[in-house]
Amino acid sequence: MAQTHPRQHRPIAGDSQPASAPANPSAPAREPRHCPRPQRQVQPRRSRPLPLPHSSAAADAEQRRRLNQQLFQRLQQSPAGSVRLHCRNALVCQNLALVHKLANRQSRRSGVAFEDLCSAGYEGLIRAVDTFDSRSGNAFSSYAVPHIHGAMLMDQRERQQPLQTPRRLRELQQRSLRLQEQRRAAGLAPLNAEQQAEALGCTLGQLQEAARVQLALQVRSLDQPLQTGADPSGSEAPAALAMVAAPPPADDGDDLQLSWLRQQLQQLTGEDRELLEGRWIDGLSWSALGQRFGCSGLHCRRRALQLKQSLQAMASQVQMAMASRAAIAV
Repeated sequence: MAQTHPRQHRPIAGDSQPASAPANPSAPAREPRHCPRPQRQVQPRRSRPLPLPHSSAAADAEQRRRLNQQLFQRLQQSPAGSVRLHCRNALVCQNLALVHKLANRQSRRSGVAFEDLCSAGYEGLIRAVDTFDSRSGNAFSSYAVPHIHGAMLMDQRERQQPLQTPRRLRELQQRSLRLQEQRRAAGLAPLNAEQQAEALGCTLGQLQEAARVQLALQVRSLDQPLQTGADPSGSEAPAALAMVAAPPPADDGDDLQLSWLRQQLQQLTGEDRELLEGRWIDGLSWSALGQRFGCSGLHCRRRALQLKQSLQAMASQVQMAMASRAAIAV
């Protein structure tokens, strides 16, 4: 029968029970074995891109300033027109970033489209290039920014006006008023229209048109009389509302085209005539005309365009007949 030997107890790491003494006291004590854990590989930390130093931006600004100075010197010293035009265009293209920066800022503040602000800012930049003096010692950007910003603000004021008028005529009228005010302050007699036009460097027709534009921009009440002075006959001057609401004069014999058109309108049916008059005389919308006639606005639009095309075809035939008669008479 086989003999069984008792299994010896081996020490385990972390066991709280004391280990049995070794069989050989002179032998060194065996250290407990530990299972090595796999070490996690540490990924190298990605380096973030460092921001550009401020010296590079300052260097770019200094280079742009030097280039502007060189172009302005060539622009003011060169007698050739082609060279001056080339330098002027190069200055405008070199400083377009000023317009874009101001337009972006103004667009966020006011809500106006970026493209509209840029188109107005380009005019201010061109005006700054034309009026800048490089001998003053100032940077061109400091001089151009107020011109660009002012052009953008002026464009916004023009869009808010009830009547769109040319800016050049309004500026001409302001120059005319300023000239008369300066002469009045100096104790001089005011200039007449011809003398003002000569002093301002414009024609008499342009000066008169600027005065009419200024008069048209003045808001006047419809109840205000048209004549401010006293009427020698003693009768009260009619109001503007009465003149606007007055029916047109019936005598149109001098205008052959108007008399022919009225004859053609009289030959149409009442509904067709009312449709044409409501759209192109009263200015009603297609939906309002559809509600008036009890149909859709699209139907009224198609019918009105058909009537308009037929009238235009008849008018062209009449003109051709009149032209042939005149040729035969000659």
